[in-house]
Amino acid sequence: MVIATILLAAAMPSQATQSTSDPFTLFDNRMMIAATIDGKGPFTMIVDTGAPSVVVTPGVARSLELPARAAGSVTGAGSGSSSFSMTRLSSVAIGSLRFNNLRAEVIDLSPIQRAIGFPRLDGVIGYDILRRLRVGVDMDGARLTLSYAPLPVPKNAAEVGFTVGATGIPQIPAAVDGVHGTFVIDTGDRFSLTLFRHFAEANDFYRDAPVRNAITGVGLGGPVYSDVLRTTVSLFGSTIPGVVTRAARDRGGAFAFGTQAASIGTGLLKRFNIVYDYPDKQIFAWPSGFFAQADVYRPLAFDHGVLHVAPIENDPTVLASPVPGLPRHALFGAAVAQSPAGVRVSAVVAGSAGAQAGLRVGDTIRAIGGEQVETVAEFLIGVHDLHAGQRVTVEIVRGGAPMQLSAVLGTTPDESDSGLVTEYGAIVVDDSLRRTLTTKPAGLTSPAPAVLLIGGIGCYTVDVAANPQDAYLHLTHDLARAGFVTMRIEKSGVGDSQGPPCRSVDFNAEMRGYAQALAALRNNPHVDPARIYLLGHSIGTVIAPRLAVPNRAAGVIVLEAVGRNWPEYEIRNLRRDLELDGESPPAVEQALIEKAQCMQRLFFENETEAEIERGMPACRVHNGIYPVTAEYLKQVAHLNIMEPWAHISVPVLAVYGSSDFETELPDHERIVAVVNASHPQSATLHVLPAMSHGLGRAASPKAAATDDENGTRELYDTDLSQIVIAWLRSVSASRQVMAVPPTFRRQPAA
Repeated sequence: MVIATILLAAAMPSQATQSTSDPFTLFDNRMMIAATIDGKGPFTMIVDTGAPSVVVTPGVARSLELPARAAGSVTGAGSGSSSFSMTRLSSVAIGSLRFNNLRAEVIDLSPIQRAIGFPRLDGVIGYDILRRLRVGVDMDGARLTLSYAPLPVPKNAAEVGFTVGATGIPQIPAAVDGVHGTFVIDTGDRFSLTLFRHFAEANDFYRDAPVRNAITGVGLGGPVYSDVLRTTVSLFGSTIPGVVTRAARDRGGAFAFGTQAASIGTGLLKRFNIVYDYPDKQIFAWPSGFFAQADVYRPLAFDHGVLHVAPIENDPTVLASPVPGLPRHALFGAAVAQSPAGVRVSAVVAGSAGAQAGLRVGDTIRAIGGEQVETVAEFLIGVHDLHAGQRVTVEIVRGGAPMQLSAVLGTTPDESDSGLVTEYGAIVVDDSLRRTLTTKPAGLTSPAPAVLLIGGIGCYTVDVAANPQDAYLHLTHDLARAGFVTMRIEKSGVGDSQGPPCRSVDFNAEMRGYAQALAALRNNPHVDPARIYLLGHSIGTVIAPRLAVPNRAAGVIVLEAVGRNWPEYEIRNLRRDLELDGESPPAVEQALIEKAQCMQRLFFENETEAEIERGMPACRVHNGIYPVTAEYLKQVAHLNIMEPWAHISVPVLAVYGSSDFETELPDHERIVAVVNASHPQSATLHVLPAMSHGLGRAASPKAAATDDENGTRELYDTDLSQIVIAWLRSVSASRQVMAVPPTFRRQPAA
């Protein structure tokens, strides 16, 4: 724990006794001892070599009726700050030793106490008391010895000289993964090893961290964010592998601006029994019973807004089995339609597996790969479950006669774009694998900012190398050429992805898939986890802000956004569509009344579509208009669409295309206004002339709607890429710039 710098007062000890030996409790890798202050107590204090002074909490100050003078604010672990006051203590007694006339800081430690779960935390014993003493830490016996006389040490003890800086923190030479530096000794640090940001960056410790941007502690500056990995540490003449190590990600505070290499905390120090000889500036250390114990990673997490230590079943810092490979999906190369006789072939793609097998238009497919198919859905599922390169038997009926064909299934081509690399990966979502496509600049040598694309509603594929005008492919490749790593994810049951059929998946499950993709992107060694941006399109604009806040996204981009509750959005959307179609005003109003009634019964009265349509046949034209389940839409309908925007504190870009027939400009204006109301000038609106909802170019909303109805493939609007790239470069560069390190007070570090 690193505590605020003050002018050191003379800690005047009582000379009646020369030493004391007292028990301590090790809690969350902190040594807790009992002390009396001004003759009252006992109070529970942390023994902290990283603290320059004595600290008491406001509760202790009130109970002792201590006068306190406001002294400003302090920064420390975490990127924020906290206020503190100064007071004077008549005495502090630890065991039989008493120290008189001490200046002390009054600091609120309750956020640390609550998050870590300390039963009691009244203050800190720091350098102001320790500096005149030999401090013996007997980890085996859980006893602390404070003595003015030298303490005995065993012959096998390693002896290391130390220096102290302006704040009195001991500093020793040590090494991590063979990289040498000056490390501070901080018994108030809960972690085994904390790499200060400049040292971690200079030596590329972020690259191989399996845990990215996790909450690893809490200080007076708030949560401490770090990448977490395991390293080998050399100190006190020993080399210790498998040390749980955090590489600081904070942008401010002690770990961001510390000038030493790292902090050695009690998670590592407890492997030794130690004597800190402050008068002679020597440390003596020899192995304790903890020496061979495996290090354990104990992160923190928010639960309903409350930060606490979070138990984990599977330590992510321990090398786990990699996600198994996901084979490329099969392509059959035929269009099919439902007919009374079964699955009828309506078209055969030249050169495809179906064509090479001899399939013809008019054939009826009865089975594929030994699985009977009677419907188009069964046929599509059957093909999806097969893999590229497989030889399968296709049972057909042609001209009334059954036949068997043999086909070697093809696959979609991999993406190939000059100067870019697209990696076909996989993540686990709800116990099945999903395909990810991560596109990055070729030859990328250092972590880059990244963008996760969160797509619109429906069961389309993003694995579309054969269609260079696909909006998502075009946009993500443009971003990659501009230096950003981008990720797309195939939905459940689409393309290579496993899982239930996409159309059976609800909204919450779809959002879990994007959350897992974000976690995978954060753990990508080519990605700077502090500069990950979420780009949502259409329904993705509902998901993006919900993922941004808990996952500390660096910014949010929304394209063709929904900025009002879903039932209202559907009503306004229907009005716009009917008016574009030229319906009469009375017909429009009647349709809106019916739509409202249908939605009320479906979304809020939990009737099925079939039940609603039996009692109200007009609902048949309103139900089932989206390629998702009714449950999916119910979940969206119950969301407060604007609520997460009120909590967004990072930059936001909203882009609206003037030819969009599915969303409207006021929704984008509302999103920008809500964000800027809480964080002025954080959100920006850009209106792009003639861009449609599908991110293509169309002369007007009417023209875009006609394109959609006719299945016309619009040309991607490349102006969108330029707008997004310019905005990303601006905000990403600003997040890279670190302020000149201020004079700061090093504060409680969890």
